[in-house]
Amino acid sequence: MRKPKTGTAAMRERDFRLYWLAGATDRLGSHSAELILVLLVLTVGGGPAAAGLLGTVSVAVETLLGPVAGVVADRRSRRRIMLVSAAVSFVTFAALTAAVVVDAVTLPLLFVVTLVESAAATTYAAAARGAIRAILPPDDPSGAIAALQARDQGAALLGPLVGGVLYQLGRWVPFAANAVSYIGAALCVRAIRTELSPPSPPGPVESFREAAVEGLRFLWRQPFLRFALVWGAGVNAVFTAVYYFVLIEAGIAGASASSIGLMLSLASGCGLCGALVTPWILRRVSPGTLIAVCSWAMVALVAPLGMVGSLWAYGALFGTALFIGPVLSVLFQTRAVTIIPPELQGRAGSVMTGAVNALQLAAPATAGLLTGLLEPAAVGWVLAGCLSALALYTHTGRRHLNRAGPAAELSAEPTPTAPSRGD
Repeated sequence: MRKPKTGTAAMRERDFRLYWLAGATDRLGSHSAELILVLLVLTVGGGPAAAGLLGTVSVAVETLLGPVAGVVADRRSRRRIMLVSAAVSFVTFAALTAAVVVDAVTLPLLFVVTLVESAAATTYAAAARGAIRAILPPDDPSGAIAALQARDQGAALLGPLVGGVLYQLGRWVPFAANAVSYIGAALCVRAIRTELSPPSPPGPVESFREAAVEGLRFLWRQPFLRFALVWGAGVNAVFTAVYYFVLIEAGIAGASASSIGLMLSLASGCGLCGALVTPWILRRVSPGTLIAVCSWAMVALVAPLGMVGSLWAYGALFGTALFIGPVLSVLFQTRAVTIIPPELQGRAGSVMTGAVNALQLAAPATAGLLTGLLEPAAVGWVLAGCLSALALYTHTGRRHLNRAGPAAELSAEPTPTAPSRGD
């Protein structure tokens, strides 16, 4: 009979569940509002390019603010950063809700809301990335990260559907629900007992610039992280463009918000299934083989996207591609978390995210422009061509993936000691 865990191990598992729940609450609300926010742009006079530009603004904020937020997350109370960020997001969406209720929504207002909420979300994410190693179960890090991936895919599955249904109740309802979700996330973070911030450095405190450069320097010294950065940045950029291409094409075709939400939810359901089977796949397929096969499969799925002309065909192709994504995401995230030391988690993670976003920055706007300038079939082939180049690149980096993973490093790490809330 399996003995129940006690003491610090039990607290770590409890806190990981709270961390999981905080993210689930936050992401479910965000996915519910995201779809309606894009559609709202189209209803207040913005065209496809404006809808794509809204996504670009969000990515731009994360790209520019991410490295700064990472340094702060490695120096200050990560718990307090997460709580303040959630409070700012709550106020922002509460204000948008009020504006929708009184019919005072304008295109500039939507961009301001996106700007402020993206800044708060970026700061929250930097602290959350830094905190994950402190509460990650040491005996099964890849399983725990797969659970986080399943959480994210589950929120992506339910969020658009919930958003579409809430929109039918009232244009303001999805935004009000998102505001409430930030309260739920903050309560979960507040209940975590494990100390989330790294110990104070014994030597003199680095300057802000030196601290930021150290994260970049560590990242560049690791061959696996360099490879993951290039490949991940490219794939994320392409699939961001694919997402907006599908969303804008469906909107132009006159599909209803509830139909689009259902289609995206079904597609995200495939991603959830991929996350659930990821541990089984990782135990049976070598990493190098896995990334090569998945890369070429993505090419085959994206190429015909522009030729199907049906909302549900979009969902089937996009969903199958999303099934593949979590497998590689868990593989990369597990190795990254276990390679990066606790005192660099915020900085190195933010550098990686910022570099990924730098390439992803123009993807939403590019999708809008391509949709306006080219036939849908041509857009699909352009995106598939980009994925083909990345698939060819995987053959140069497979050696880094087939090396023994560093998961044992996390298991050997001393368990965090007792909590100091620091709030």
